[in-house]
Amino acid sequence: MRKATVYLAYEKWDDYSLSTLAGRTLAAMTDNENFPDPRPAVDAYALLVNDYREKHEVASNGGSRLEREAKDNAKKALALAMKEMAFYVNMLADGNREMLASSGFELVSGPTARKIPGIPRDIRLLDGNVSGEMRLVFGSLRTAWEYEYSYTTLLDGDGTPDWGEIIRTTNSRLNYINGLTPGERVYARVRARNNKGAGDWSEPVSLITR
Repeated sequence: MRKATVYLAYEKWDDYSLSTLAGRTLAAMTDNENFPDPRPAVDAYALLVNDYREKHEVASNGGSRLEREAKDNAKKALALAMKEMAFYVNMLADGNREMLASSGFELVSGPTARKIPGIPRDIRLLDGNVSGEMRLVFGSLRTAWEYEYSYTTLLDGDGTPDWGEIIRTTNSRLNYINGLTPGERVYARVRARNNKGAGDWSEPVSLITR
């Protein structure tokens, strides 16, 4: 039986999925008793995670070419740190799935086992066909039976999106959001679902309505 491990390579993950995973692993590895001496150290890892997430946010909201290049450089540095951290997690856990899961990293799936789907990637809000309309698109997952998404134009007191109702869909390309007011910013998120349950929500994406 193959020993359980977490993935080591994250260079090819899309920006939104990597941002979500990086934040999750940072929170999970902070003061984690299973991994008392992480490599890199949590403080150094936090700097790389926060730097990438900040630059990703700027680049994804109409950033300049220079800002997008800065995001790409931050992504490369973070991916290297995640590989080092994941290697450390695999070494200490030595196949213990509970320990591996506590790290926040993605476990390598077995050859036939079905599990809760991962986070959809390449999530985008696009202008619709008419003013006040948007289209939500994202990459499909083979392990997903359907998807759930929600959107909002409202932020709470902490600046976090105040999510509306959950909408279910089986289509990753033709999800139209109508009745929007031009000039307002819309936030959206997506998660996948199968018979094992629902996966984690993606990081929010946003676009100003035209």
